[in-house]
Amino acid sequence: MSDVDTAGGVRRVRSVLQAASGGISRTKLLLVPLLLFDLLVFVAPMGYLLRISLAERSVGGGALQRGTWSLDGYQYLSDSSVVTTVFTWTMLFAVVATLLAVGIGTLYAYAAWRASGATRTVLLAGVVMSMFTTLVVKVFAARVMLSPEGVVNDTLLAAGVLDSSLLLVNNEIGVLIGQLYVVLPYTVLAVYSVLTGLDESLVEAANDLGATPVRAVREVVLPHAVPGMAVGGVIAFAWSAGAFAAPLLLGSTSERTVAVEVQNLLSQFNYPAAAALAVVLTTVVLVVLTLGIVLLRRRGGLRDV
Repeated sequence: MSDVDTAGGVRRVRSVLQAASGGISRTKLLLVPLLLFDLLVFVAPMGYLLRISLAERSVGGGALQRGTWSLDGYQYLSDSSVVTTVFTWTMLFAVVATLLAVGIGTLYAYAAWRASGATRTVLLAGVVMSMFTTLVVKVFAARVMLSPEGVVNDTLLAAGVLDSSLLLVNNEIGVLIGQLYVVLPYTVLAVYSVLTGLDESLVEAANDLGATPVRAVREVVLPHAVPGMAVGGVIAFAWSAGAFAAPLLLGSTSERTVAVEVQNLLSQFNYPAAAALAVVLTTVVLVVLTLGIVLLRRRGGLRDV
C-alpha cells in the first residue's frame, strides 16, 4: 500500500469519527466521566434505596422479599403516628438549627472579616480546627462539656451566674447546641469566603456618608453575603434534617429524628419502611432547598447561584 492510500484512509477514518461525534464539543466529552461518576455514586444508590422501599417485608428471617413490589413501607409511614411525630419534630428542629447557624455564622464571619492580623487568624483557626475532629467524638465531647458536672456549668457556677446546674443534655437544648457545634463551622466559612470579595472601603464610605454601623452592615454587607448565607443554610438544613449523632448522644427518647427512627426500623428488620422514610426525607429536603433557592433568585439575592 502506497503512502497516498494510507493518508487517504486516515482522512476517511477521521471524517467518519467526526460525523459520528455529531459535532459534540470537547468540553461536553470531558463531562462524560463526571456524569458517570454522579450516576454510580449518587443516582444508582438512591435508585436502589427507592427499590427497597417498594419491596415487601419478609415474614421470615430475611429483611425483605426480593423481586416483590409493594407500597407497604409507605403505608406503614402513613399509619404510624410515631413516624409522623418524629418527622414533624425533625423538620422543625432542622429549621431552627438552620436559622441559628446562619445567624450566628454570619456574625462570626463578619467579625473575622473585620478583624486583622493575629485576631483574624485565631478566629478562623478556631473554626477550621473544629472540623478536624470526627463527628461522634465532637458530639461526645459536647456531652461531657454540657453535663451537670461539665465545664460549662462549673464555669457559670464559679462566676456566680447560676445557683444550681443547668440541664443541658437529654433535652432539646442539648440536641440543638450539639447540632450547631457540627454545622456552624460550615456556615462561617461559607459566609466568610463571600465576604473576602467585598471591599472594606465600601463600609467605610457608608459610614462617612452618615450611615450608622448597623445600617452600613444591613445595606452593604448583608446583600453581598446572601450567596454565602444561602450555601451555609443549605448545608445546615441538610445536615440537621439528617442529624443522627447529636440527637442520639445529647437527646432523650423525645428528641428522635428521622435518622434515629430509621435505625430503629432497621433494628426491627423493617427495611422497606426504613428505606421509604429515607426516600421521603430526601425528597422533602430537596423540595425545601429548591423552593428556597428559587425564592432567593426571584428576590435578586442569588444571581450567580
